[in-house]
Amino acid sequence: MLHRDPVHPTTIAGDRRSITEAPRQIPVAGQYDVVVAGGGPAGIAAALAAGKAGARTLVIERHGMLGGVWTAGLLNPFFDFRRKGFLVDELIARLQAAGAWKAWIPQNDWWCFDTEAMKRVLEAWCDELGVEFWYHCPVVGAVVEGGVMRGVVVEGKSGREAVLAAVCVDASGDGDLAARAGAAYHLGRGQDGLCQPATMMFEIDGLPAGWVQGETSTLYNAMQEAIARANLPYTLPIGAVNYAPWIINVPRPGAAAVQHTHIYRLDARDTRGLSRATADARRLANEAVDILRRIPGLETVRLAQTAPAIGIRECRRVVGDACLELGDLQAGRRWDDAVTFGEFCVDIHEPAPGAGVASGHHTPMKPYEIPYRCLLPQGVDGLLVAGRCISGSHEAHASYRVTGTCMGMGQAAGTAAAWAAREKLQPRSLDGSALNRRLRDLGCGFLG
Repeated sequence: MLHRDPVHPTTIAGDRRSITEAPRQIPVAGQYDVVVAGGGPAGIAAALAAGKAGARTLVIERHGMLGGVWTAGLLNPFFDFRRKGFLVDELIARLQAAGAWKAWIPQNDWWCFDTEAMKRVLEAWCDELGVEFWYHCPVVGAVVEGGVMRGVVVEGKSGREAVLAAVCVDASGDGDLAARAGAAYHLGRGQDGLCQPATMMFEIDGLPAGWVQGETSTLYNAMQEAIARANLPYTLPIGAVNYAPWIINVPRPGAAAVQHTHIYRLDARDTRGLSRATADARRLANEAVDILRRIPGLETVRLAQTAPAIGIRECRRVVGDACLELGDLQAGRRWDDAVTFGEFCVDIHEPAPGAGVASGHHTPMKPYEIPYRCLLPQGVDGLLVAGRCISGSHEAHASYRVTGTCMGMGQAAGTAAAWAAREKLQPRSLDGSALNRRLRDLGCGFLG
């Protein structure tokens, strides 16, 4: 049978610097109470929370899996998950039941999971709650009417389509949806606009039974010695401890995730920059394994896989009705409209090593709360943001960007979105202190 897909006429400008597309109608592929852009830690929590609240919910994911940085990014361990609430606790219980959860460094309370099991656990959980998910489907536009978000535009194998929603949640990590809706945002640190470097995680196998990394400096020095001994043409990152290799044992015998590569001065909004960064990071991962195999006792190590997606630490930080600042973390600030809390350190991977700019890494701080207003983009209604793209400073972001805290934000955003959709309200119209009480009643974690 012969088929033809629709063709949309275009005109190329005389200087060939732009094209003009003919106007076209975009079919509406669905209407939902809540649509979540991004299925990572914040997005999946938002979708599950909305689904549990009875909202008809869709999560749209550009990769072929849920979990985002956990799965497409191979990111372990699971940081800052204690007392984060009912969804986090249930996720860990499901991973435990699958034999996919274990302590990595118990004295630090650092735990890890099996990536493949995480994918299946999240899909099964969504199916149980009737939460729909669409894969291989980037969100490419926002449907905004009179300053109110009405839905999103996606472009996948089915073509360009619109999805309408009572409330949308931007859990893209990079703030893509909020930016397409016209929301203002900050990028990078104040001094020079540079963001933290990107990292491509990778997995290895062939570790000897019982092998666990000790001090990072010990492994770093062993890698340097291996380079010198074999006269290898490699240069390791030099700098603070967070540049050293971390070999993170996962719940499979002899397997580990590795955090080592750093790509600097990357603007994660740039397609060409991301492409080059991905290739460079993959090369660095292969070099790192070549070095590891030359260390006595690690000769059997093998590169199992590099992550499908490079891990972005920092991109857009959407301007919200409130902004979480470093001073709030240093004071351990509480808020009447708090939706979750953070207690991970200020973990800034230096954006430009050797530039002489103080990074603020490990600035002293206290456990702090995150207000609902940080999830509300200024100038746009019908939209919530959750995860590392919420409203905050470069320094505060370096703490709240970790996955446990992001999941706490996501479950709050999903709960608020379902509530607003049911009552036919804008998320900004919800009483923040009432949302705080509702989240506490649901079993979400807060500071004592």
